[in-house]
Amino acid sequence: MSRIRHRLQTLLTRFFSGQDISYRFVFALLIPVVIDQFFLVSFNFINTSMISSSGTAAISAVNMVGSVNIFLVQFFVAIGLGGTVLISQHYGHKDYTVLAKIVNGTVYGAVLVAILLAAVFMGLHRQILALLFGHADKAVLDGAATYMVGILLSYPCQAVVEGTNGSLRGVGRTKTSLQLSLTMNAIYLAFNILFVSILHMGIIGLTISLNISRILAAVLAIWMLYRNRAIFNLRMRVLKHPSFAMIRRVIIVAIPFAAESTFFNGGKIIMQMMIVSLGTDMIAANAIGGSWIGLSEIMPAALSTALVPIVGQSIGRRNIHDARKLTKSFVVLGSILFITVDLLLLPIFPVGIRLFNPPAAIVPVIFRFYLITIVMHCLVWPASFVLPSALRAAGDGPFTTTVSLLSMWLFRIGVGYYVGIVLGYGLVGIYLIMCLEWGIRGGIFLLRFRGEKWYQKNFLKG
Repeated sequence: MSRIRHRLQTLLTRFFSGQDISYRFVFALLIPVVIDQFFLVSFNFINTSMISSSGTAAISAVNMVGSVNIFLVQFFVAIGLGGTVLISQHYGHKDYTVLAKIVNGTVYGAVLVAILLAAVFMGLHRQILALLFGHADKAVLDGAATYMVGILLSYPCQAVVEGTNGSLRGVGRTKTSLQLSLTMNAIYLAFNILFVSILHMGIIGLTISLNISRILAAVLAIWMLYRNRAIFNLRMRVLKHPSFAMIRRVIIVAIPFAAESTFFNGGKIIMQMMIVSLGTDMIAANAIGGSWIGLSEIMPAALSTALVPIVGQSIGRRNIHDARKLTKSFVVLGSILFITVDLLLLPIFPVGIRLFNPPAAIVPVIFRFYLITIVMHCLVWPASFVLPSALRAAGDGPFTTTVSLLSMWLFRIGVGYYVGIVLGYGLVGIYLIMCLEWGIRGGIFLLRFRGEKWYQKNFLKG
């Protein structure tokens, strides 16, 4: 046993320790993020399976609004990531005096953006749904409208959580961030079971659960900032009033994150519009298949999140060696995790898919695009999604944004429409093009990473 432990420590040291960072710190930061991501995806998986009892129209409505929700949420999630980058670089540089001001800019910036988005989309939600998904059945659109209003009401409180999580991750407090996210999602799941599974309130039950969980989580987030005030050199009077100068600075750093998410998730909405034209069953197939595929993306997605503060702190210390080494290790680990998890999930697909009560006709379609996805997961997903986190953390956000914009709109949308709709390959064709776009984007990021331009800019000045 001691020999095995020694070999494991040697392996971990070789691949996950650097000059200024140990594998113990890396995994202490990574494991809570993995657990957080696991519960987040699991709850989404359970939610989809629970709402499936209300029929394919309800699944379709939730999935359609889910695409819009992801698009909008990424704006204030980006503010949190901007805070993570700023805090991690200053923390790595041991410039602790400015941390409290960055927390102020991160939390208030996220809330202000969330309120603005909620106000605009609340007033125009019917028109937006009609514009995006006008070909959907009336029952689907009515359910989507109800769900969208409920989600928009939760945005200010969720923004407090995202701003707090971004701040905590910047100083490596991912365990505390995990506690916050788990509490929020556990409350959400508990009320979903009550309102959806027991009281059979359907989409309205989902919205009530969502808002209760976000309100309680926002209160908890403020308390967690207070509990961790020492590490941020934070006085609660600093949080009483927004610092618009710092909000502006955080937003400037967050713009590449927000822009990339806008282009990426905007493209996904366009793809959703394509899928709507294929009918309610295909919308449901996309929702069910996406939930199942999401299970294998839990740990690689966590790698993407955890890499931001690791690289940010390394750049803050001017240690390019550690930033390069750990990024390579995370990308390779992502591929290994995909191979392992996908091979475990594949045999249980027939059993797992029954949780969603899908019509028998759509199961073969789900299985076909699921097979395409798992093949491409291990080959290209880490380079496409884990690697750019390192580039953005080092200040290379404009480059990743430009690449994502071009690859999404020229290839995934343009070629996806031609193959899926014009040539008639449907949902399977759309997923094939999506996976190929991962490869194109990942290849460009790998070329960028081999050079030196990606770490030439940081945010310690200004």
